[in-house]
Amino acid sequence: MKDKYFSIDHEPALTGEPCRPDPAEHRAAPVGGPPSELEALRDSVANEPALPDRADPTQWNRWLELKRAKCSTAGNLGVTLLAALLGGPFAVVGAILSGQPGAGPVIYVVVFAPVIEELLKQSGMTFVVEKMPYRIFTFWQILFAGVVSGLVFGAIENLVYMGRFAAILSAQDLARLAAYRWAVCTPLHVVCAAIASLGLVRLWKKQLRDGRPADLAAAFPFFVPAMVVHGLYNVSAIFLGPRF
Repeated sequence: MKDKYFSIDHEPALTGEPCRPDPAEHRAAPVGGPPSELEALRDSVANEPALPDRADPTQWNRWLELKRAKCSTAGNLGVTLLAALLGGPFAVVGAILSGQPGAGPVIYVVVFAPVIEELLKQSGMTFVVEKMPYRIFTFWQILFAGVVSGLVFGAIENLVYMGRFAAILSAQDLARLAAYRWAVCTPLHVVCAAIASLGLVRLWKKQLRDGRPADLAAAFPFFVPAMVVHGLYNVSAIFLGPRF
């Protein structure tokens, strides 16, 4: 009986009859405030997953066009640049905070570090795609943010390594290490971030095509290869030594 009561067939918005409120609502705790426009669209009965044939993509698309009309090109570019610049530092902080692996340093370096870093490099633009999709007018914004976040992350990581080894390496060895990291490690981070950003491009395009709020699972087919490439490099770095 309970399952029948909670069936989608009893959805008040689909019965065409006046909604009869549940008496228990009078005893329920107050909610924390009205939902945002995006939350209201996401939780709308028009987006009920059990009824894909009744989905109304025009509802979300209308909201998107109305929000886009209120945004300026300068504002959109500013949001993109901010998201790009924040992704790299977030990834550095995430790597530092998770740098005490319980599963062992090798597993951390090969598995967990690539996952954490590649996800957090995209964190700024992921937020924009999910919460402010009206700020994106071309996929080049997403690719730009990915490349910049990888470059910023690589630059910060290089500075950390230089500071770590400055006191124990000769000037010549330190210069060689710096050259290697800028020539190899920084491009690696840029390439991996660019690959992962293709996942956000796929997510954004699917969002527009389906007329639904973003589902991050659509980006995983590109996130995973970026993590794998990063992990394979870390495997080689284990044999090269701790400087790399």
